[in-house]
Amino acid sequence: MRRTVGILVWVWFFCACHSTDEKLQSVGDVNFEVISHGERVELEPHIAASGLTVFDFYADWCPPCKKLNESLKEMKGVYGDKLTVVKVDIVDWKSELAKQYSIADLPYLMVYDAQKSRVFEGTSNSVLPKLIQALNQN
Repeated sequence: MRRTVGILVWVWFFCACHSTDEKLQSVGDVNFEVISHGERVELEPHIAASGLTVFDFYADWCPPCKKLNESLKEMKGVYGDKLTVVKVDIVDWKSELAKQYSIADLPYLMVYDAQKSRVFEGTSNSVLPKLIQALNQN
């Protein structure tokens, strides 16, 4: 619950403080690509050629993951091509994917730049503020 509140606070802060020159676009039916449902997967081929790519490690049974998904849709509406979101479903803690990336907390984010360098990694509470700051600087 605390994690969910933190996410919502950051999204509210972001929307309230964002430049008035850029209007929040309607997110409509934003759908993100899911590249794995528990199977091992390499992230590098899915990194966008420009902007930042966020790999959102989640599970369908995780309530904070569902809240984060809505926040990511809102962010995609604001930042457009500056932000690519790729979903990675760990399914459960015993999956090959969870083991491959040592995922122990959800939601978990890995953020890469266009040069395929990992710039941020961690729980959504720790990564979202840095991600928003980086997107606002570009």
